[in-house]
Amino acid sequence: MSACQFVSNKAILAGCLLSAAGALVFNAFPQILTAIAIEFQLGEAQVGSLISAYMGGCALLALFAPVWMKALPWKATAMAAYCVFTAGAILLVRGGSEMLTSAMFIMGLGSIVLFSISVGVIAAARDPDRGFGLKLSAEMILGAVMIFVVAKFVASAFGFSGFVYGMLLVYLATACGILWLPNKSMLAQSQANQDRHSQGTKWHAPVAAVALFLFFGAYTAVWSFAGIAGLAHGLIETQISTALTLALLAGLGGALLCAWLGQSQGHLKPMMVGMTLMALSFLTLTFSEGFLLFVVAICFVNGLLQFVVAYQMGLLAMVDVSGRFTALIAFILASSAALSGDLMGSLIEGFGLPRAILIATCVVMVAMGLTVLVLVSRKRPQQENRNNMAANLS
Repeated sequence: MSACQFVSNKAILAGCLLSAAGALVFNAFPQILTAIAIEFQLGEAQVGSLISAYMGGCALLALFAPVWMKALPWKATAMAAYCVFTAGAILLVRGGSEMLTSAMFIMGLGSIVLFSISVGVIAAARDPDRGFGLKLSAEMILGAVMIFVVAKFVASAFGFSGFVYGMLLVYLATACGILWLPNKSMLAQSQANQDRHSQGTKWHAPVAAVALFLFFGAYTAVWSFAGIAGLAHGLIETQISTALTLALLAGLGGALLCAWLGQSQGHLKPMMVGMTLMALSFLTLTFSEGFLLFVVAICFVNGLLQFVVAYQMGLLAMVDVSGRFTALIAFILASSAALSGDLMGSLIEGFGLPRAILIATCVVMVAMGLTVLVLVSRKRPQQENRNNMAANLS
C-alpha cells in the first residue's frame, strides 16, 4: 500500500476484526465487571479500580502509539498483542483476588495495541465516517456474541473460569484479520487527511479531541456500572445479561446507521441529535424502575454511543491535517475511560448512583457544546470558499 493511497477493503476488514478484539473487554465491561464483583465480593470503588487498571494499561501504550506504530511491523505486533492478552486472561482466572488489578492491566496492554492499529487502518479509509461505523459494527457483533453466548450459556455451565476462557476463545477467533493487515505506518492516514482538503484550523483538532474525551468518559462511567445499576434496581443476572445483549445489538444498529449515512447528512445534525438523546437516556436510566425501562435506557445509551463516537472520530480525522491527534485517538479513549472508572466508583459510593449519572449527563452536554463550536466555525471558511469560487466563476 502506497502512503499516498487509501487503504483497501481487505485492510479495512482486517482493521474491523482487530478492533472488535481490542474493544471486546470494554464492550462487555458491565458483564465482566459484574461477574468479577460477584466472584470476589468487590465494592463499587474496587470495581472502579479494575476499570482504571485496564484502561490505564490501554492509555500507557496508546500514548506512545504514534512512535511504535511507525517503528514496528503491524502484523508481528498484532500477533504479540494476542499473546499478551492471553497471558492476562489466564492470570485473571488463576491469580486470585490479589492479581485482579495486574490481570486487567495486562489485558489492557494487549487490547490497545490491536485497537490502535485498527484506528490507523480505518482513519486512512476514503470515507472515515463510514469506516469507523463499520469498525464499531464489528465491535458490537463480537460483544453481543460474548455476552449472549459466553455469559449466558458457558458461564452458567462452567462458572467464572469458563466465562473467562470462553471470552478468550472469542477474542482469539479474530486473529485471522492479521492476514490482511498492512505493514504500514500512520503516513497513510496523514496523507489521506491532506487529500480530503480538510478545513481544520490549529484549534479545531484539540477541541474536537477534548469533546471526544469528555463524551466517551461520560459514557464509560455509566456503561461500566450498568450491570451494578441493574442489580440496584432489583434485576437478576440473567435479566441483566439479556439487557446488555440487546444493548450491544442496539449499538450495532447505531454503528450501521453511521456507516450507512456516512457524510451524507454532514456532522452537525447527527451529532447534536445523538448527544441530546444520550443525555436523556442517562436520565431515563437514573430514574427508571423495572426491567423494561432498564432495557430501553441501556439500549439507547449504547446505540447512541456507537453512532456519535463514529462521527466524532471521523470529524477528528478530517480536521486534524497533521494526523497527530488522530494517531492519539486510542489514547484519548483509553485515558478518558481510565479516569472515569475510579471517579464514577467514588461518586457512586459518596453520592449514590442517581447523582453520579446526573454528573455524567452534564459532561455530555459540555461535550456537545465543544463539538458544535468546532462544526459551526468549520462551516464558515467552507462557505467563504464556495462564495469565492462562485465570484471567480462569474
